[in-house]
Amino acid sequence: MLVNLVYREQGLILGEGNPKNIRSLEDLARPGLTFVNRQRGSGTRILLDYRLAELGVDTDIIHGYDHEEYTHMAVAAAVKAGAADVGLGIRAAAQALGLKYIGIAQERYDLCIPAEYFDTPYIQRLLEVVSLYDLRDCGKVMWQS
Repeated sequence: MLVNLVYREQGLILGEGNPKNIRSLEDLARPGLTFVNRQRGSGTRILLDYRLAELGVDTDIIHGYDHEEYTHMAVAAAVKAGAADVGLGIRAAAQALGLKYIGIAQERYDLCIPAEYFDTPYIQRLLEVVSLYDLRDCGKVMWQS
């Protein structure tokens, strides 16, 4: 069975009040902004690089593009501390630190569960515990052979 687990939203994490008036990914190339990135190979970094290429934004002109953090909370903490004006991460990290957030993409996560394991206490408990995500299809069977 293919069961939807969660959706999460990726977006721009901004300082309180958005003092630099950042509105979109294109703004990352503006002079005077400092960006904090996720590490190479992370899903967030792949999303960022893909979207910037689509927009024709050269990463070489983004101040802080090479400043890498390994978690969404570390990105949010860097913005909260004033070490960066903006970073890319999940909404939950921005909310946890009371930061402004502008969504740019939604991602869907599914679990592929062999039918014989679906009713086990472990799988059922997993489906109960999920939080801090968009749960609109959580537990819904998305495909069955």
